[in-house]
Amino acid sequence: MTTTDVSWDAGFEQLLTSVLPRVTGPLDPALDLKAVGLDSMATIELLVRLEDQYDVEIPEDKLTGATFATPGALWAVLAAQRTAAHV
Repeated sequence: MTTTDVSWDAGFEQLLTSVLPRVTGPLDPALDLKAVGLDSMATIELLVRLEDQYDVEIPEDKLTGATFATPGALWAVLAAQRTAAHV
């Protein structure tokens, strides 16, 4: 998967890079978020900020390591919640 395969918006990328300052340049959907500093505290901050920015609630069953493993995985969950919220 390449960056062009993902249709996240600039706000998503900006939010991730603000929480993870070790991320430089465009986000790769397969980037290992733990490798660039996503620890438990950053995960909570990221979750709260995503829910606030996109006016969604990520369900508890999606609060897993797999969801927060890569930008692509996180965007897929977020996009699904955004779609569900508008149905």
